[in-house]
Amino acid sequence: MLTEAINKAVPFLLLPIMTTYLAPSDYGIIATFSAFTGILAIFVHVNMVGAVNVGFFKLERSQLKRYISNVLFISGISATICLLFLFFYNKKFIFLLGIDKKWVFIAVIFVLSQFITNINLVLWQAEQKAKFFCIFQALQTLSYISITLYFIIYIGLKWEGQILAQIMSAALYSLASFIIITRRNYFYLDINKNYIKDILRFGLPLIPHALSAWFRTGVDRFLLNAFVGISATGLYAMGYQFGSIIGILAASFNQAYSPYLFNKLNSIDIQGKKQLVKYTYLYFIVILLIACFFSYFFPIFVNRFINIRYHEANQYIPWIAFGFAFQGMYFMVVNYIFYVKKTHYLSIATFCSGLIHVASSYILIQINGAIGAAQATTFSFFIAFVFVWILSAKAYKMPWRLS
Repeated sequence: MLTEAINKAVPFLLLPIMTTYLAPSDYGIIATFSAFTGILAIFVHVNMVGAVNVGFFKLERSQLKRYISNVLFISGISATICLLFLFFYNKKFIFLLGIDKKWVFIAVIFVLSQFITNINLVLWQAEQKAKFFCIFQALQTLSYISITLYFIIYIGLKWEGQILAQIMSAALYSLASFIIITRRNYFYLDINKNYIKDILRFGLPLIPHALSAWFRTGVDRFLLNAFVGISATGLYAMGYQFGSIIGILAASFNQAYSPYLFNKLNSIDIQGKKQLVKYTYLYFIVILLIACFFSYFFPIFVNRFINIRYHEANQYIPWIAFGFAFQGMYFMVVNYIFYVKKTHYLSIATFCSGLIHVASSYILIQINGAIGAAQATTFSFFIAFVFVWILSAKAYKMPWRLS
């Protein structure tokens, strides 16, 4: 968890440099491209990393390596379908993104590369081999930062430099990941209908759930572009980047916590359940206090170290920080639904909360301007947390009342 947090925090230390070379409009394009790759990832990844994580604890080694080969096969087919779709409808996406069509196609390669790397990382995570996980993550982060600085500072590229660095780093480490997976005997090509059905049974019901997550984190960029402007999107993305540090911490903790929880739930009594509930409530208190601290500290940091062109981003930080605190609380209850594989429950709740976010973003941006997008984020993340907690309590019985 600590290494993941450090790796994600390193780019923030570069912001004083990056904001000197990149205008808010550049950040606006980068943020919009990120939102675009986010929705592509939903249909390329098909939530199959979670299937591998759960399968690790339920399949024999000989079965698991065949299972992983079917996962990679499905992702390759999904990426091909996305490429064909973009080939026929690329003009609409070029209009929305405001960039050349080559980036639209390269984005598919980028998300497929991310997926292969995630499979490698989730295997180390499930094995609790933190050393290999940490070293690989650190090397990938350093490579991405080095390439980014070279392109932006020495070559003189703007937003293109950062996006190109993301793509090159992802491609390089996906190749390394595939070699590692193969050499560790986690890949044996055997296309199996039963495995494909099991993988899709896990992943497909989660697509509405993943779409709802994208509604809460990506659609606001396109709405801001349409109603306020690309520079406002850049300022919002900067504030979002600071506020989302809480989300990074929460996701990092969840990566370490979920394998422990799945293993714990395999044999647990009522006292063990009560202990988990108490720790969960303590976590809720801590993450809300962290949100309070970040809401006060980060605006001070922005005013002192970030280029003056970005100081307006401070207004978004508190709203985003508390939004991601609620997301961290969501992580602590959603794992029970993943454990029992009742993901269709999850999809209904989170998809509804995602639609609420789209509607509230549209309304609040019209009323309050760009700050309305941040307010909608806080509101929708809270709604998602409450909905999923209720469903989690029904899917897997836990003594949430400590009685």
